[in-house]
This record gives sequence, C-alpha cells and structure tokens, in this order.
Amino acid sequence: MDTKIRISREIPCCSGSLHVIFTAAEKCLLRGHTFQGCQLIRIDFSEADLREAEFLNASLEGSDFSGADLRGTRFIGCNLRRANFSGATFGWTRFDDSWLIGARGLSKRMTDYARRSGALLWAS
Repeated sequence: MDTKIRISREIPCCSGSLHVIFTAAEKCLLRGHTFQGCQLIRIDFSEADLREAEFLNASLEGSDFSGADLRGTRFIGCNLRRANFSGATFGWTRFDDSWLIGARGLSKRMTDYARRSGALLWAS
C-alpha cells in the first residue's frame, strides 16, 4: 500500500488561524503516511495519530500537533517554526535537520530530546 501523500493545492478550509483539512476520523488514519515536499502551513494535526509517519522536506510552520501521537514520527528537513506540540506524545521521534524555532508546548526535557534527535533550536 502506497502511503505517500502529496499535497500541492491551496487549502481552502480555515478555522481561525489554522487550516482544517482533516476530519477527526481522517486524523485517526494518518499513521504511517509519508508527507513529502508539502506546504502544510498552519494545519490542524491536533489529536492526530501520526505514529511512524514521515514528513520529508515539508513546511509545517505554525501547525498544531497538540495532543497528537508522534511516536516513531520522523521530521526530516522540515520547517516546524512556531508549531504547537502541547500534550503531544513523543518516543523515538526524529527531527533531523528540522527547525523548531519558536515551537510551543515543548518541556525542557522534550526540547533537550528534540535537540539530541537533530532539531535546530535557539538556545533559551
């Protein structure tokens, strides 16, 4: 089964400052998907099952991952500036060559973990 998702169109549906492109039911089906070269700016991924998903060279600036399950998720070469990770579940999550400047919801422990797994953050 090919799990690559390529989004190249403008996202028309917006709620507040976040774009809503996945229903609650669809967020439960994102496990293991690959998002490659996508512009997913300010997307609502809150409460999504993103276990073992891959984000490759994706722009996720300002996206909301609050409460998302990110165990085994790989962010490779991603722009995660100002993303919200409040209440997200981490474990074996990778942030290789990804920017997390201004990301919210990361505890000191999670910030250290992200840095060790390859994230680029400003020292605070």
